Amino acid sequence: MALPFYVMAETPAEMMAPKQVPALARLGGDILDQAAALGWYWLAALIAGYLVSLAWYRWRGRRVGLQSPVRGYVLAGLAGTVAALLLMLMLDLLYNNVSGPVHDLTVWITPELMAVSGRGMFPHLVIGVGLAVLAGLERSRALTVTVLLYAAVLVLVSVAFHVDAYAVVDLLGRFTFFVAALLPVVVLLAGGCAAALLRRRPA
Repeated sequence: MALPFYVMAETPAEMMAPKQVPALARLGGDILDQAAALGWYWLAALIAGYLVSLAWYRWRGRRVGLQSPVRGYVLAGLAGTVAALLLMLMLDLLYNNVSGPVHDLTVWITPELMAVSGRGMFPHLVIGVGLAVLAGLERSRALTVTVLLYAAVLVLVSVAFHVDAYAVVDLLGRFTFFVAALLPVVVLLAGGCAAALLRRRPA
């Protein structure tokens, strides 16, 4: 549902001036046309998603008589959401307003993390961390494989932008950030569909 927010009104410039985005909406980055709306969406979606997951697991546990230890998954997801917001604010502070030893020690990684943040991709990292925790709690090999593939796609997207952002923008135009956000979604949907089919297959 977040994908339409990633479509730009026109072909994005290679270097875009960051927009003023409310602190609680920074999950949407700061270079997308609809960054603020995307940020509010992700803030609501992540919190609601983890709470709905907890409710669903509890409902399933009462139905089958077996409770899954998903509290850690929910706590990891909610903590990850807060941590992502704080990290983006801290990155902005380190990059623009701080000089000295701390800035010098972090300057090698700060621009890369800010680039990921600016594209509105931090929520994908929050989702990935939550699913990794869930895979460990459930001891699910299928979910572990899905999480690894998901992480690999996120890394490949970041590498593509790092190596040649100009080529990526020239190739995809106004759908540049849409495609970047779509690829990890495809992995999760494929993994979910595969798990559902395997569950329904007779033993």
